[in-house]
Amino acid sequence: MKTLLPRQDQGVPGVYGLLILDVVSRWGYNAETFFAPFHLTTEQLADPDFRIPTSMANDMVKHALYLTGESTLGYHLGTQMRISIHGFIGYAIMTANDISDALMLANRFIQLRMPFLQLFFSTFGEKATLQLQGEIDLEPLRTEIAIALIIGMITMAKAITGMEHLSGEVDFDFPEPLGFEKYAAKFPNHSFRFDQPYLILSFDKQYLGLKMIHADPIASQIAINQCEAELSALGERRRLSMRVRDILTNSEQHYLSIEHVADQLHMSDRTLKRQLAAEGTSFSTLVDEVRYRHATSLLSRTDYTLEQIADELGYSDVANFSRAFKRWSGRSPSNWRKDPYL
Repeated sequence: MKTLLPRQDQGVPGVYGLLILDVVSRWGYNAETFFAPFHLTTEQLADPDFRIPTSMANDMVKHALYLTGESTLGYHLGTQMRISIHGFIGYAIMTANDISDALMLANRFIQLRMPFLQLFFSTFGEKATLQLQGEIDLEPLRTEIAIALIIGMITMAKAITGMEHLSGEVDFDFPEPLGFEKYAAKFPNHSFRFDQPYLILSFDKQYLGLKMIHADPIASQIAINQCEAELSALGERRRLSMRVRDILTNSEQHYLSIEHVADQLHMSDRTLKRQLAAEGTSFSTLVDEVRYRHATSLLSRTDYTLEQIADELGYSDVANFSRAFKRWSGRSPSNWRKDPYL
């Protein structure tokens, strides 16, 4: 199967280190005690530009698990997660018109806070789905981030809509942590399954129209503008291939033309081709990578037909999609769907 190269480690925003501190403080530990092994201060972590190296973040989670004696921190991190902790992204989402608009904003700007994470939002099947794909394989960091994000989404959705009894289904792609059942019981309207192929949150499509209790189009646009500026500044510091990949991934269409992408980058398609070649890649290679990622996320949902998936990815028919998928993975879409792990 085609191997997708991980992005350069851009770390975890320092503010999430403060969130971990907020949790371990319940066990009587203060900032000086908790951060001492990492030579960090709360002032450093509060800096919007500060990033914790991924390996250090993993050690920080291990340290927190050891001090608290908990089998998982994800539940506590998720229930403590407030929309405001995500900065302007959080404000843009909180003041959006409805859940659908909020999810589109999360999809568009999630890389500003978690560049190692991709969010796939779909309404193809009977239910709306959010699938998370990450590029972190360090444990326990990956597991705790996954649980924290899912629980955090549920917690924040209740807060920003004012709806207390939201329901949904969650699939985790790792074994159930010891003792998790006591936390799952606190969400009686949600079902949790572990050891599944993918990390997915599914919910009723009627929720997409739920209005935000703090909806404010002017405030939301101001926050969106700030996010756009931050995204632009981030892009100037990143390799061009990463910026192209982000445009393709965060677009509702995963088959944008090179002319369209070049226009978004304010350059000619010839310049784009030349600069990508200098980085050892090409536009078609990046398109294939994004299409492959999106194809596997859709194939994991058995309620999506191959015809729907081919159309979503911009192929004229299933035959063309099948040929492309076999070129990427060495297997047909139907064969891959039967057993992703072959």
